[in-house]
Amino acid sequence: MSKFGKMGVVTDAAAKMPIIYPGEIDPVVDAQGREGFVEFLPWDSEPGRALDRKKNVDQVRKGFRSRSRAELRAEAEKEDPIEDQVERLVALATSWHLLEQDGTVIDVPFSKENARELFSAPEMGWLRRQAFAYVANEANFMKTSSKSS
Repeated sequence: MSKFGKMGVVTDAAAKMPIIYPGEIDPVVDAQGREGFVEFLPWDSEPGRALDRKKNVDQVRKGFRSRSRAELRAEAEKEDPIEDQVERLVALATSWHLLEQDGTVIDVPFSKENARELFSAPEMGWLRRQAFAYVANEANFMKTSSKSS
């Protein structure tokens, strides 16, 4: 156990985000009662930290180049927060069980390529936003503790 007890986030274990369709309260389930989910590692897991390191290195490299204000403005306009979200989700996703709203299984195997396609699709923006909020919430990855009454 860490000298900081159970204060930390588990960074080497994935957690399942249940898929909840817009307008619904409960997660979607298949005919066997299994919830639809996407499983993610936490933000500060090794893949998340590797992504942050890469972005930092890219920013430093860009900073070494001498650029005009017009070039800086053009670069800023090219940055897309949706692409950043997709990149983060693809890096952190580890598996899934995808279901239609009626519980029909969507037989698309998990892969990083399929995850990129799923989270990039404009019609799947609701799921991308749900997933991004899930991975950004450290409580979803906290060590559990038993509370004495």
